[in-house]
Amino acid sequence: MPMVKSFTQAQWDAASRRLDTLPAKPAHEHRVNVRDAIKSMQAQISSAQKKGYTLEEIVHQLAQDGVEISASTLRYAMQRAAKENRPVQAEGTAVQRATTAARTQKGSQERSSHTGNKPVRNTQDRGKAVSQQGSMVIRDAFSFEITPDVENL
Repeated sequence: MPMVKSFTQAQWDAASRRLDTLPAKPAHEHRVNVRDAIKSMQAQISSAQKKGYTLEEIVHQLAQDGVEISASTLRYAMQRAAKENRPVQAEGTAVQRATTAARTQKGSQERSSHTGNKPVRNTQDRGKAVSQQGSMVIRDAFSFEITPDVENL
């Protein structure tokens, strides 16, 4: 079993002071990961694509400056950068909104058609009761029936 390492407070303080005294590295020596670099170069890459260059040709141009990545890596990073720049829809897609509206309308029609003291049943489960008191079958509108295993007691 691995042993948990512990250090004295004096060791952590000395390490902290050492990090505080480190000089700043020049900007040209800072390491940048592919995702962040592609995010900052997204406009230039898109511009090159509009000029007719393929991703493979763009990758070849990048390699001439020492940036050696594959076309699939570039494609993935571009997709991620585009996804992060896209505004988030608060209510979901149009299809989801239309489906929700249809369900709401159907549910309100179902409730208004019942008369008297008859209980309103959930129609989303195709007429089956969602769960009944005293029943061992548990089910909700979005799942399958779960029955207890009573054969191997």
